[in-house]
Amino acid sequence: MQTFHIGMVFAALLLAGCSSTLAGDKTGGDTKIAAVKTDTVRFDRLAGYNSAQTKIANKITARFAAAGFGPAQQIAAVSVAIRESTLNPTARNRGCNCYGLFQMNRGGGLGKGHSVANLTDADYNISLIIKEARRFPSFAAAKSVDQAVSAFVRHVTRPVDKPGVVRATMRTARKVQKSANTRNVALLAN
Repeated sequence: MQTFHIGMVFAALLLAGCSSTLAGDKTGGDTKIAAVKTDTVRFDRLAGYNSAQTKIANKITARFAAAGFGPAQQIAAVSVAIRESTLNPTARNRGCNCYGLFQMNRGGGLGKGHSVANLTDADYNISLIIKEARRFPSFAAAKSVDQAVSAFVRHVTRPVDKPGVVRATMRTARKVQKSANTRNVALLAN
């Protein structure tokens, strides 16, 4: 049986390019230790949004970073979620049968075959959108927020009015980027 020393774990995290961060809520939930990549975009306060919405934005960026996506993709994902659901995991658009952070369409889109309960669970919804985003190399290869937004909207969420939604989401992304804590994040060119 192998034994691991805390120093070995810390060294492994450093070699992996990770840092230890406490994640948990302030409402008495369990605090868990999670490895977060140093290039994870964080928001101390997302301008124009409350603390619950800021927490969801941080969840999105952390999940996208853990999936290997960089800061441009993280900001694009948060910007799309703002446009789709105002960062409300339980958002519902009855007109299109769409649910959750990324408004998954149960009638024929990414939400098909998934329950409303699952689609309105933030972690589940984010997992589905990450799985879809991984299918498109143009999203992963984007070097700027504008490129990431364009690829995400055109290929991942695929709205009817792609050019209009891309333009609107880019405007949102500019605001999101201004709120981003970029102390450990490479500067993004637009």
